[in-house]
Amino acid sequence: MHNRILLGAGALAAIALIAGIGYYSGRAAALNSVQSDASTRAASGAATAKPASPTTAAPVGAATATRVAPGTRRLLTSAASNGSATASLPPPGTPLKDNFDELKARADAGDAAAASRLFQDLQHCREAQRLNQFLPAVASRMLNGGLPSTADAAQRSDRALGMVQRGLDFAQSNATLCADLTPEQMADLVPATLQAAQLGDPQASDCYVGANLNNWPDVLNNPDWISQYKSNALPLATAALQQGDWAVVGLLASANSGTIRNNNMLNQVTGTNIQQAYTYAKLMSLGQPTGTNPSARSNNALSTLGSQLSADQIQAADAQAQSMYQQYFNATPRQTGEIANTMRSCQAGF
Repeated sequence: MHNRILLGAGALAAIALIAGIGYYSGRAAALNSVQSDASTRAASGAATAKPASPTTAAPVGAATATRVAPGTRRLLTSAASNGSATASLPPPGTPLKDNFDELKARADAGDAAAASRLFQDLQHCREAQRLNQFLPAVASRMLNGGLPSTADAAQRSDRALGMVQRGLDFAQSNATLCADLTPEQMADLVPATLQAAQLGDPQASDCYVGANLNNWPDVLNNPDWISQYKSNALPLATAALQQGDWAVVGLLASANSGTIRNNNMLNQVTGTNIQQAYTYAKLMSLGQPTGTNPSARSNNALSTLGSQLSADQIQAADAQAQSMYQQYFNATPRQTGEIANTMRSCQAGF
């Protein structure tokens, strides 16, 4: 029986190796094509260019922000995606270089739909530019990584190749939109995001509040962007919170706890406030999607933050979180993946 088990294990290993060979022979040519195409596109692209109290529930240190009617869940789609708002905008996919000046002028004049469209198009072009820059290196590492030795390794390689292909498809689908944009136009992403956020675009607001300084194009030549962020991030976060935006709850929890990832700048505006961090973490827990349990990470965050607070502080934070949950979120759990889907729109430079 023991020998039969060993034989079975050896057979499985052989099958896994055969699967790996079959996978590699079927994928290597495609990967070479992806690498070549990505390299070409990269070369082409380079050539072109705190709540204060349960009553107000405003983030600590926030400037007074315009209040919105409570109980209204915010639509987490850009104004530029609204059919009625885009009637007078150029057709989607129209080269941005042909519309940039018009969209910018309209946005400067207060046209929310034009501001959202400029923000979205620049976000897509920034992401396409980023993908064209790193896809060739990813494809090269995959080609030089050797033959997958197991079925699991083959599956991981397959998923990685799928990621490369999806990135290439995204860059290709936006090639016409982003053709011949100047570096100066690409750098307008930061002020365009702020402008769209101020004119009511929720995606732009989330992107701006969660900004990553390292990904801001041309920031060294525009130091005023930093002072603008310091003045605008918290009012935008407050308004987003009051409109039922779960993504900003997570950003505020992280900022107030002081555990900032990816050089997010919000902590430098909020400062570290453990009680506020606990409040937002508790709010996230209250909004756990229906039918799911809080993750170990969520439980650990509440436990770690709570251990630094007194019983009275925890009681006050719990009450404040419950107040915000009812007032701003209609006591309605968020959808599974809602935060990730919201922030995914901010990957291009933010």
